[in-house]
Amino acid sequence: MDTKQSPAEHKAQPSEKLRVNMMQVVRNVPLFASLRERDWEDVVNLLNAICFPRDAYVFFEGDPPEYLYIVWMGRIKLIRHSPDGRDVVLDVLGPGRLIGELAVFEGAPYSQTAQTMEEAALITIARADFLYLLERYPSLAMAVINELGRRLRVANDLVQSLAVDRVDRRIARALLRLSLYNSVRTDEGIMIQMRLTRQDLADMTGTTVETAIRVMSRFRKEGWITTQRGRVIIKQPEALEQIANQR
Repeated sequence: MDTKQSPAEHKAQPSEKLRVNMMQVVRNVPLFASLRERDWEDVVNLLNAICFPRDAYVFFEGDPPEYLYIVWMGRIKLIRHSPDGRDVVLDVLGPGRLIGELAVFEGAPYSQTAQTMEEAALITIARADFLYLLERYPSLAMAVINELGRRLRVANDLVQSLAVDRVDRRIARALLRLSLYNSVRTDEGIMIQMRLTRQDLADMTGTTVETAIRVMSRFRKEGWITTQRGRVIIKQPEALEQIANQR
């Protein structure tokens, strides 16, 4: 009989209803797909939840990696502070996305700042508890390694894009990337389910607000996108993909 105990075994736990709701969210995260049905009782005991108001900081770049976060509700932006004082938005994460997994896995400080874009609820797993899961379930450890490799490729692509790509290509790629995880289909097209300000878009693409406005105006005139109550609707994704893939 396995006598290994979780570091959180004696912590106070959330209510049973809250635990079930959190488990349903975590089960839909691809990282945890390898776990078997009987493994989830072990996992659910390690889950806690925390709520943040809009524009709150979850953690800062350089903070110690105390928790792995999973977005339950709301939207979180990941920010990197550039040497010239500008904030570059590296990604926007919605429900079911992970935050801080690289830092938690390595034990290195968080390499980005995480800030809410609206009221948000996050599921947390303490670092010690997450390492316990990796030790107990090798398939989970392999999934983490694969996810870290994917994240590294995405980060490298973003760095290259910011360095050499034209602004219209960067904005097209940003809109398409957001539509992968934060969208719903409507009669008009693919709606990105977050209010995207001009400053947000400029920060995500390493440009000025004025340039972002000019490019978005062009996209609207071409009939490729429209906006509705502050949300972008992609009407012709194939046109944006053509712009995004231009060399």
